[in-house]
Amino acid sequence: MAHRHAIVGDVIGTVKWARSLALLLAGPLLADAAALMHVKWEGLTVATGNTVSIAMPGGAVITGKATSVESDALVVDVQKTSDRAAYPKGVVRVPRATLHRFEMLTKGKVGRAVGTPVGFFVGFAGGLGAWMGIQGGLWGNKNQGAAIAALSGIVVAGTVGGYLLGNSVDKHWTAIEILP
Repeated sequence: MAHRHAIVGDVIGTVKWARSLALLLAGPLLADAAALMHVKWEGLTVATGNTVSIAMPGGAVITGKATSVESDALVVDVQKTSDRAAYPKGVVRVPRATLHRFEMLTKGKVGRAVGTPVGFFVGFAGGLGAWMGIQGGLWGNKNQGAAIAALSGIVVAGTVGGYLLGNSVDKHWTAIEILP
């Protein structure tokens, strides 16, 4: 019986270690400094294909995919709008004369690269604890099928959860300021 408590203690220690590692690695990812990019109109093609959010004259905000840059306007396929009457969903031309600054959604890779393996290890530690508990200890023989299913399910859930958390951390809004 004392041996079983030692194993459970090891699993709890592993889970605490994995949680501490996850918090340590997530710190730099969560410190999201607002990025600012200065571009000339000719370089505005960096926004093409990306989600943009633009405060329009009059206070309305539109969000959608920038589809193209023309000599006199940025063309946006609006998916979200705060004023449907003035700026309905669909293609909107934002005049060059009124567009001085907007936000662009960018996506990195570090969050997913860190979150996925951390999620796997946390899921594995939790799944191992569930496996041992269901099976009746490290050398137990009870409910082997259920124990393996629990281990597998928790590992997959941890991995997917780590990926999804990393994916949300990877998304950043970058302010674009248009130079004259």
